[in-house]
Amino acid sequence: MKKRSLCFKYGNFSAVLFALALGLASCHLEKKTGTAPNSAIKTEDISWEEKSSAEGCKVAAAYPTDNSSAVAQNIREWMNEQLGGTYAGSLDDGKKLLEYYGTERAEKIKKTIAEIGENTSMDASAYYVQFKKAFETEKFITYTAEIYEYSGGAHGGESLSGGVFRKSDGRKFGWDMFTASGKEKLRGMIKNGLKNKFFKVNSDEELYEMLLDENARYTFPLPETAPVCRPNGVEFIYQQYEIAPYAAGIPTCTLPYDALENLFTVTMKPLIESTTDSLALTYNPIVKR
Repeated sequence: MKKRSLCFKYGNFSAVLFALALGLASCHLEKKTGTAPNSAIKTEDISWEEKSSAEGCKVAAAYPTDNSSAVAQNIREWMNEQLGGTYAGSLDDGKKLLEYYGTERAEKIKKTIAEIGENTSMDASAYYVQFKKAFETEKFITYTAEIYEYSGGAHGGESLSGGVFRKSDGRKFGWDMFTASGKEKLRGMIKNGLKNKFFKVNSDEELYEMLLDENARYTFPLPETAPVCRPNGVEFIYQQYEIAPYAAGIPTCTLPYDALENLFTVTMKPLIESTTDSLALTYNPIVKR
Protein backbone atom coordinates (compact mmCIF):
# COMPACT_ATOMS: atom_id res chain seq x y z
CA MET A 1 0.00 0.00 0.00
CA LYS A 2 1.27 3.41 -0.87
CA LYS A 3 1.28 5.86 2.02
CA ARG A 4 1.19 9.55 1.25
CA SER A 5 3.99 11.16 3.20
CA LEU A 6 4.56 14.88 3.59
CA CYS A 7 7.93 16.03 4.85
CA PHE A 8 7.42 14.60 8.32
CA LYS A 9 8.43 11.32 9.93
CA TYR A 10 6.58 9.99 12.94
CA GLY A 11 8.50 9.33 16.12
CA ASN A 12 11.70 10.97 14.95
CA PHE A 13 11.53 14.62 15.81
CA SER A 14 15.18 15.37 15.10
CA ALA A 15 14.58 14.19 11.53
CA VAL A 16 11.45 16.28 11.35
CA LEU A 17 13.28 19.37 12.55
CA PHE A 18 16.06 18.80 10.05
CA ALA A 19 13.67 18.25 7.16
CA LEU A 20 11.72 21.38 7.94
CA ALA A 21 14.79 23.47 8.47
CA LEU A 22 16.05 22.53 5.04
CA GLY A 23 12.82 21.61 3.29
CA LEU A 24 11.39 24.91 2.14
CA ALA A 25 10.48 24.61 -1.50
CA SER A 26 12.20 27.06 -3.78
CA CYS A 27 10.81 27.55 -7.27
CA HIS A 28 13.02 28.36 -10.22
CA LEU A 29 10.82 30.27 -12.61
CA GLU A 30 11.29 32.03 -15.88
CA LYS A 31 11.95 35.69 -15.03
CA LYS A 32 9.46 38.19 -16.38
CA THR A 33 9.14 41.92 -15.99
CA GLY A 34 6.14 44.00 -15.01
CA THR A 35 3.23 43.32 -12.68
CA ALA A 36 0.72 41.97 -15.20
CA PRO A 37 -1.38 38.94 -14.15
CA ASN A 38 0.66 36.68 -16.43
CA SER A 39 3.98 37.35 -14.68
CA ALA A 40 5.45 35.01 -12.09
CA ILE A 41 4.37 35.93 -8.58
CA LYS A 42 7.28 37.10 -6.46
CA THR A 43 7.71 35.43 -3.09
CA GLU A 44 10.10 35.37 -0.17
CA ASP A 45 10.93 32.27 1.89
CA ILE A 46 10.28 33.20 5.51
CA SER A 47 9.93 31.21 8.72
CA TRP A 48 9.48 31.45 12.47
CA GLU A 49 10.89 28.82 14.81
CA GLU A 50 10.89 28.23 18.55
CA LYS A 51 14.62 28.25 19.20
CA SER A 52 15.03 26.41 22.51
CA SER A 53 12.54 23.73 21.84
CA ALA A 54 11.72 20.25 22.75
CA GLU A 55 8.38 21.72 21.71
CA GLY A 56 9.46 21.73 18.07
CA CYS A 57 7.35 24.60 16.72
CA LYS A 58 8.02 25.97 13.24
CA VAL A 59 5.94 27.87 10.66
CA ALA A 60 7.33 28.54 7.17
CA ALA A 61 5.98 30.06 3.95
CA ALA A 62 6.79 31.11 0.42
CA TYR A 63 5.20 34.48 1.12
CA PRO A 64 3.88 36.74 -1.70
CA THR A 65 5.69 40.08 -1.59
CA ASP A 66 3.61 42.33 -3.89
CA ASN A 67 1.61 44.55 -1.52
CA SER A 68 -0.55 45.96 -4.32
CA SER A 69 -1.60 42.67 -5.91
CA ALA A 70 -5.09 41.23 -5.39
CA VAL A 71 -3.89 37.67 -5.81
CA ALA A 72 -1.07 38.19 -3.31
CA GLN A 73 -3.54 39.62 -0.79
CA ASN A 74 -5.93 36.70 -1.24
CA ILE A 75 -3.13 34.17 -0.78
CA ARG A 76 -2.00 35.94 2.39
CA GLU A 77 -5.56 35.97 3.76
CA TRP A 78 -5.86 32.26 2.98
CA MET A 79 -2.64 31.59 4.90
CA ASN A 80 -3.97 33.59 7.83
CA GLU A 81 -7.20 31.59 7.81
CA GLN A 82 -5.36 28.26 7.56
CA LEU A 83 -3.44 29.19 10.70
CA GLY A 84 -6.53 30.19 12.64
CA GLY A 85 -7.84 33.46 11.19
CA THR A 86 -7.25 35.53 14.34
CA TYR A 87 -4.28 37.67 13.28
CA ALA A 88 -5.55 41.24 12.74
CA GLY A 89 -2.28 42.97 11.84
CA SER A 90 -1.03 44.01 8.41
CA LEU A 91 -0.41 41.11 6.06
CA ASP A 92 2.34 43.09 4.32
CA ASP A 93 4.80 41.71 6.87
CA GLY A 94 4.69 37.93 6.62
CA LYS A 95 7.26 37.47 9.39
CA LYS A 96 4.90 39.08 11.91
CA LEU A 97 2.06 36.81 10.74
CA LEU A 98 4.13 33.66 11.25
CA GLU A 99 5.55 34.91 14.54
CA TYR A 100 2.04 35.57 15.87
CA TYR A 101 0.83 32.02 15.23
CA GLY A 102 4.13 30.33 16.04
CA THR A 103 4.39 32.08 19.39
CA GLU A 104 0.76 31.34 20.19
CA ARG A 105 1.17 27.63 19.48
CA ALA A 106 4.52 27.37 21.30
CA GLU A 107 2.99 28.92 24.41
CA LYS A 108 0.09 26.47 24.29
CA ILE A 109 2.50 23.55 24.07
CA LYS A 110 4.58 24.84 26.98
CA LYS A 111 1.45 25.34 29.09
CA THR A 112 0.23 21.83 28.39
CA ILE A 113 3.61 20.32 29.27
CA ALA A 114 3.67 22.31 32.50
CA GLU A 115 0.20 21.08 33.46
CA ILE A 116 0.80 17.42 32.63
CA GLY A 117 4.39 17.22 33.83
CA GLU A 118 7.81 16.90 32.30
CA ASN A 119 8.09 13.12 32.27
CA THR A 120 5.41 12.43 29.72
CA SER A 121 5.20 11.86 26.00
CA MET A 122 4.06 15.48 25.75
CA ASP A 123 7.73 16.36 26.15
CA ALA A 124 8.09 15.71 22.43
CA SER A 125 5.14 17.83 21.30
CA ALA A 126 5.52 19.41 17.89
CA TYR A 127 3.76 21.72 15.48
CA TYR A 128 5.02 22.37 11.95
CA VAL A 129 3.42 24.24 9.06
CA GLN A 130 4.70 24.83 5.53
CA PHE A 131 3.01 26.94 2.86
CA LYS A 132 4.43 26.05 -0.55
CA LYS A 133 4.03 27.48 -4.02
CA ALA A 134 3.17 24.19 -5.70
CA PHE A 135 2.49 25.19 -9.32
CA GLU A 136 2.17 28.34 -11.42
CA THR A 137 1.00 29.18 -14.93
CA GLU A 138 0.43 32.49 -16.71
CA LYS A 139 -3.14 32.56 -15.34
CA PHE A 140 -3.18 30.87 -11.94
CA ILE A 141 -1.07 29.75 -9.02
CA THR A 142 -1.50 26.80 -6.66
CA TYR A 143 -0.48 26.96 -3.02
CA THR A 144 -0.44 24.07 -0.56
CA ALA A 145 -0.46 23.94 3.24
CA GLU A 146 1.22 21.01 4.99
CA ILE A 147 0.62 20.72 8.73
CA TYR A 148 2.03 18.24 11.23
CA GLU A 149 0.98 18.12 14.89
CA TYR A 150 2.01 15.86 17.75
CA SER A 151 0.69 16.27 21.28
CA GLY A 152 1.45 12.94 22.86
CA GLY A 153 0.35 9.38 22.24
CA ALA A 154 1.38 6.82 19.68
CA HIS A 155 1.64 9.13 16.70
CA GLY A 156 1.06 12.62 15.37
CA GLY A 157 -1.30 13.83 12.71
CA GLU A 158 -0.70 15.51 9.39
CA SER A 159 -2.86 17.25 6.83
CA LEU A 160 -2.50 18.51 3.28
CA SER A 161 -4.68 21.14 1.65
CA GLY A 162 -4.36 23.91 -0.89
CA GLY A 163 -5.89 26.63 -2.99
CA VAL A 164 -5.92 27.57 -6.66
CA PHE A 165 -5.84 31.35 -7.19
CA ARG A 166 -6.62 33.20 -10.43
CA LYS A 167 -3.88 35.75 -10.98
CA SER A 168 -5.99 38.41 -12.69
CA ASP A 169 -8.17 39.10 -9.63
CA GLY A 170 -7.15 36.68 -6.88
CA ARG A 171 -10.28 34.51 -7.00
CA LYS A 172 -9.77 31.20 -5.21
CA PHE A 173 -11.07 28.00 -6.83
CA GLY A 174 -11.93 24.76 -5.08
CA TRP A 175 -14.68 22.31 -5.92
CA ASP A 176 -16.36 25.12 -7.87
CA MET A 177 -13.86 24.50 -10.68
CA PHE A 178 -16.15 21.61 -11.67
CA THR A 179 -19.77 21.58 -12.83
CA ALA A 180 -22.35 19.78 -10.66
CA SER A 181 -22.59 16.91 -13.16
CA GLY A 182 -18.81 16.89 -13.43
CA LYS A 183 -18.44 16.31 -9.70
CA GLU A 184 -20.74 13.31 -9.89
CA LYS A 185 -18.65 11.80 -12.69
CA LEU A 186 -15.55 12.35 -10.59
CA ARG A 187 -16.69 9.85 -7.96
CA GLY A 188 -15.93 6.87 -10.16
CA MET A 189 -12.77 8.41 -11.61
CA ILE A 190 -11.33 9.14 -8.16
CA LYS A 191 -12.29 5.68 -6.93
CA ASN A 192 -10.41 4.06 -9.82
CA GLY A 193 -7.44 6.37 -9.32
CA LEU A 194 -7.16 5.41 -5.66
CA LYS A 195 -7.63 1.74 -6.44
CA ASN A 196 -4.98 1.60 -9.15
CA LYS A 197 -2.37 4.12 -8.03
CA PHE A 198 -2.65 4.65 -4.29
CA PHE A 199 -3.92 1.44 -2.70
CA LYS A 200 -2.76 -0.63 -5.68
CA VAL A 201 -5.42 -3.31 -5.50
CA ASN A 202 -7.01 -5.18 -8.37
CA SER A 203 -10.73 -4.93 -7.65
CA ASP A 204 -13.36 -2.62 -6.22
CA GLU A 205 -14.11 -5.15 -3.50
CA GLU A 206 -10.49 -5.13 -2.33
CA LEU A 207 -10.63 -1.34 -2.23
CA TYR A 208 -13.85 -1.27 -0.19
CA GLU A 209 -12.31 -3.62 2.36
CA MET A 210 -9.56 -1.06 2.96
CA LEU A 211 -11.97 1.82 3.58
CA LEU A 212 -13.74 2.92 6.75
CA ASP A 213 -17.06 3.87 5.16
CA GLU A 214 -19.31 0.95 4.23
CA ASN A 215 -21.41 3.28 2.07
CA ALA A 216 -18.46 3.86 -0.27
CA ARG A 217 -19.51 0.83 -2.28
CA TYR A 218 -22.82 2.56 -3.06
CA THR A 219 -21.84 6.23 -3.36
CA PHE A 220 -18.13 6.88 -3.39
CA PRO A 221 -17.42 9.97 -1.25
CA LEU A 222 -15.73 13.02 -2.70
CA PRO A 223 -12.93 14.46 -0.55
CA GLU A 224 -13.86 17.18 1.93
CA THR A 225 -10.63 18.98 0.99
CA ALA A 226 -10.76 21.15 -2.14
CA PRO A 227 -8.89 19.78 -5.19
CA VAL A 228 -5.65 21.44 -6.24
CA CYS A 229 -4.04 21.88 -9.64
CA ARG A 230 -0.61 20.31 -10.05
CA PRO A 231 1.73 20.25 -13.08
CA ASN A 232 0.42 16.85 -14.18
CA GLY A 233 -3.26 17.22 -13.34
CA VAL A 234 -5.77 17.85 -10.54
CA GLU A 235 -4.97 16.26 -7.19
CA PHE A 236 -7.78 14.95 -4.98
CA ILE A 237 -6.92 14.66 -1.28
CA TYR A 238 -8.51 12.70 1.56
CA GLN A 239 -7.25 13.59 5.03
CA GLN A 240 -6.21 11.02 7.61
CA TYR A 241 -9.15 8.91 8.84
CA GLU A 242 -11.47 10.48 6.26
CA ILE A 243 -11.96 7.28 4.26
CA ALA A 244 -9.19 4.96 5.46
CA PRO A 245 -7.36 3.99 8.69
CA TYR A 246 -4.40 5.99 9.98
CA ALA A 247 -1.93 3.50 8.49
CA ALA A 248 -3.05 4.50 5.00
CA GLY A 249 -1.72 8.03 5.48
CA ILE A 250 -3.28 10.70 3.28
CA PRO A 251 -4.96 8.99 0.30
CA THR A 252 -4.58 11.03 -2.88
CA CYS A 253 -4.91 10.60 -6.60
CA THR A 254 -4.06 12.92 -9.47
CA LEU A 255 -6.18 12.82 -12.62
CA PRO A 256 -4.71 14.27 -15.84
CA TYR A 257 -6.20 17.48 -17.23
CA ASP A 258 -7.23 15.93 -20.53
CA ALA A 259 -9.33 13.31 -18.72
CA LEU A 260 -11.20 16.10 -16.90
CA GLU A 261 -11.64 18.45 -19.86
CA ASN A 262 -15.42 18.13 -20.05
CA LEU A 263 -15.96 18.40 -16.29
CA PHE A 264 -14.60 21.93 -15.74
CA THR A 265 -16.82 25.01 -15.67
CA VAL A 266 -16.47 27.51 -18.51
CA THR A 267 -14.91 29.87 -15.96
CA MET A 268 -12.17 27.36 -15.13
CA LYS A 269 -11.38 26.18 -18.66
CA PRO A 270 -9.16 29.17 -19.63
CA LEU A 271 -7.07 28.52 -16.53
CA ILE A 272 -6.69 24.85 -17.41
CA GLU A 273 -5.61 25.79 -20.94
CA SER A 274 -2.73 27.71 -19.37
CA THR A 275 -1.23 24.52 -17.90
CA THR A 276 0.78 24.14 -21.11
CA ASP A 277 1.94 27.76 -21.40
CA SER A 278 5.55 28.89 -21.18
CA LEU A 279 5.47 29.70 -17.46
CA ALA A 280 3.91 26.36 -16.56
CA LEU A 281 6.42 24.46 -18.66
CA THR A 282 9.40 26.25 -17.10
CA TYR A 283 8.09 25.74 -13.57
CA ASN A 284 10.56 23.52 -11.77
CA PRO A 285 10.00 23.15 -8.02
CA ILE A 286 13.16 21.95 -6.30
CA VAL A 287 12.86 20.60 -2.78
CA LYS A 288 16.04 20.99 -0.79
CA ARG A 289 17.04 17.91 1.15
